[in-house]
Amino acid sequence: MDDLRLLRQIGQETPPATPEQLAPARGRLLAAMTDPSPAPTTIRRTTRRNWRLVLGGIAAAGVAAAVTSVLVLAPDRLGGDVPAARADATQVLRNAATAALRAPDVDPRPGQFVYSRSQEGPDMRESWMSVDGTRDGLVIETSAAGRTETIVPGCRNGRAAVLKGGDVVPGRTEECTPAPAYRADLPTDAAAMRTFLIGNRHGEPGDANAAGKDVLYYLTDSYLRPRTLAALYEAAATTPGLRAVEQVEDGAGRSGIGIAWPSTRGSGEIVLVFHPETYTFLGVGGVAGSSAVLARDIVDRVGQTT
Repeated sequence: MDDLRLLRQIGQETPPATPEQLAPARGRLLAAMTDPSPAPTTIRRTTRRNWRLVLGGIAAAGVAAAVTSVLVLAPDRLGGDVPAARADATQVLRNAATAALRAPDVDPRPGQFVYSRSQEGPDMRESWMSVDGTRDGLVIETSAAGRTETIVPGCRNGRAAVLKGGDVVPGRTEECTPAPAYRADLPTDAAAMRTFLIGNRHGEPGDANAAGKDVLYYLTDSYLRPRTLAALYEAAATTPGLRAVEQVEDGAGRSGIGIAWPSTRGSGEIVLVFHPETYTFLGVGGVAGSSAVLARDIVDRVGQTT
């Protein structure tokens, strides 16, 4: 048997290697052909709680580039093949988009509520916000000073109840526009989401701090279905100047990998914190203040938590 026929027979009788068997060799290839990634910056945890105000390698090189683009754009499993500590900000956000698409998809009904529980240091906050903005919601805040409950009047037929000292004034209403806690009209692909964010920005063009605030608003104060959340992460990943931050904590003290959003106002960077393994959004950390999203769900009534 000549050598060519022998090689052909061996090839037919040997099953192809699995991705798991190839992974170690692929890692060594990438390590040999790429420059080491810059070490991420470590940000100390701070006890400041004013984040809401801040929100106010010549052929080999070609192969390496092709392999790297596959890893970044289409990770073959949750988190891709790049460890969190070496990943850049774009990689982390795209991994977060992949994770979002694997989450359960719940389509809220108009009469339901978005339940959220969050933490800022020792202070806790729970809220029940109307899905369509027409039902009365409730916010409960608990701190060392005590516990307060605040009604959030729904807007029905263009009118909403008037509040005084957190209480409803009987018989009095005022003009209003519904503020739904869930928006079914938000884009579900990255290009459309970028266009939406630009068209609905709250700051001047090029204001990175304002852009970061807008992204954070949708992450913390709105309910987003999986495709919309993934589009938001993909759109955010195109922002210039983002940095991966290692070992940053959210407002509940949970450690994760952060995405530092550039600040154009000198008031400190907004740092979005993600779980280092699942890439789910945890909250906010860094010198600008911190917070943590502990729970979010769709419920049928005020007071219900699951």
